[in-house]
Amino acid sequence: MPRRRPRDATCKLPRHRTEIRYVLRMIEPASAMASTAYDLYYLVNGERYFRRNPNHGVTLIDAGRESAIAWHPEEAETVRRLWTDIVSVNMTSATSGKDIVNNCRINFRDSHFIVVTDGGTTGEVDHARTPVYRDFVRALHLRLTQAPAGTIAFNAGASEGRHKVMTVIGLIAALFFVGTPLVLAFVVRDWRVLLTLAAGATFVWPFWKVIEANRPRHYDPRFPPGELMD
Repeated sequence: MPRRRPRDATCKLPRHRTEIRYVLRMIEPASAMASTAYDLYYLVNGERYFRRNPNHGVTLIDAGRESAIAWHPEEAETVRRLWTDIVSVNMTSATSGKDIVNNCRINFRDSHFIVVTDGGTTGEVDHARTPVYRDFVRALHLRLTQAPAGTIAFNAGASEGRHKVMTVIGLIAALFFVGTPLVLAFVVRDWRVLLTLAAGATFVWPFWKVIEANRPRHYDPRFPPGELMD
């Protein structure tokens, strides 16, 4: 008689599917947490500092379901919020008339928010941090593209009302600082007036650049607006 094969003593366990959200596709959950730190200043929930912002240091954490953004206040414990807590991202820029400061506001489900900036401790732009800011924004959006469609809103620029006010103020400034010297140049026929015209145009240009960059609009997270990261 042919011998019967012995049964395999190993027990096959049922397979369980692991759901991964907000992390890169085709990557299994890592056994150890991976993180990328960015030395950028930030404000939380609209706080203001009159002389110096002490808070800097933002980290993107890749840990499967526990993937998160964390920030490190100077005099408090580290705050950590999951990707799934994020409801919207709003990119804007502002200027004091000289340099442009870029801001990335991240809003959470509980109405709290954090604004990460390429400004320094005084709030003025720190050009050494702008490339770091650009890397942070791109890395953040790369992770958030994995969110289910429609769960996170991606907005650029100011609100409709605020942008209209900005446009009106920009037009008034252009008429005063550029239009007036231009008219005087034809009236008095003095070339020195052109110096005033050039100075006025130099002063107004950063404001117009910000007004244009802050047009209210939605954007694809795969392509965050470059004009708000320069």
